[in-house]
Amino acid sequence: MSDPAQPHTPIEGENPAIKHWRNMPRRTLTIALSILPLVALVNVAVLVYSLGGIDLSEKLVAPGLLGLAALLVFIPMIANSIRLGLWARFLGLEFGFLKALKVMTGTMVTNSVTPSSTGAMPIKLLFLMGEGVDSRRSVTLISFQAAEDTFVTLTTVGLCLGITGYAMFGFLGSDPEILTRLNGTIETAAWIASGTVLAIAALITMIAVGAFGARVRDWSARLMRRVKWHIVQIARDWANVFRQGKGLALINLGFTALQWVVRFSIAGLVLAAFDVEWQPALFWLLQWLVQTISSIVPTPGGAGGAEAAFLLLFAPFVAIGVLVPAMSTWRLLHFYLPLVGAALTFFLLHRRDRAKAKAAEREELHDKQDMAMAQPAE
Repeated sequence: MSDPAQPHTPIEGENPAIKHWRNMPRRTLTIALSILPLVALVNVAVLVYSLGGIDLSEKLVAPGLLGLAALLVFIPMIANSIRLGLWARFLGLEFGFLKALKVMTGTMVTNSVTPSSTGAMPIKLLFLMGEGVDSRRSVTLISFQAAEDTFVTLTTVGLCLGITGYAMFGFLGSDPEILTRLNGTIETAAWIASGTVLAIAALITMIAVGAFGARVRDWSARLMRRVKWHIVQIARDWANVFRQGKGLALINLGFTALQWVVRFSIAGLVLAAFDVEWQPALFWLLQWLVQTISSIVPTPGGAGGAEAAFLLLFAPFVAIGVLVPAMSTWRLLHFYLPLVGAALTFFLLHRRDRAKAKAAEREELHDKQDMAMAQPAE
């Protein structure tokens, strides 16, 4: 790993791709800070329009719950950073909480201006490599967190289904429109996944038979050897977790549970603030479905998809006069507020690292000048 005091200092002989991604944070921040305020203003405009002549004080009976939600939205970001930092230390990396926080906030900002269907994992991988973590360890760290997220999310979904008496299945089956749209979403995702698999298989076959020439085939063979080596090393990291990291895994599972329970409870708090009877398990499931649907929408940050899914899924439980204001309030709190915090945090951490790198460069230059002056004249 590179010197933590100089995370963005060019390294002689460094891979050009990694050098390119070291400069990505500044470009990402510039784009995000240009686009996000406009999108947030649109959301505010929708909120104001949905209120019309309605006095917000008449609809909002518990504003304190909105204040609580505004604080809780930052917990997932912090918990996720703690998890990343703990696993990095387990792997022997000099990668503390602040570096993990920078990676997570950079991932959030970048993911907000790229299509949600792109996913956060490739973006997180690039930011980890940009912070000096080698590609193999970066993939290992992401695999640790992905396993925790999958386990906790599926467990919580099952628990909430049990608490609600599996009423979710009855609810989805009772409304043909919801069922049709969900089926359409699942079919679209299945077609995309199948098409991607077939395209990759066809590409591998063409490369193997030499359709693109011997050079491409040789390059692909070297790449496959490198991938196999990475897989072996990652498997060893996982084996090391089972030997020595079971206690840390339990701690991180606790942070993961906190992260996801809080993340998908924001909608319930917002609706309770608008005097809607709070059904924690059911509303958690509904917000999880909203997030799942919006994650495959090919728009930056799932814009449009998240709002439409919220209106569709929560409509049977919320009066129409409250639904749209609650949706806009939820979107502002759940997405834009933590994103503003992430962008600001990322900017401050990035500026701090650049200042450290410049100070280190000045000190190195000063040392070289002192050494040159100390040499005796010939």
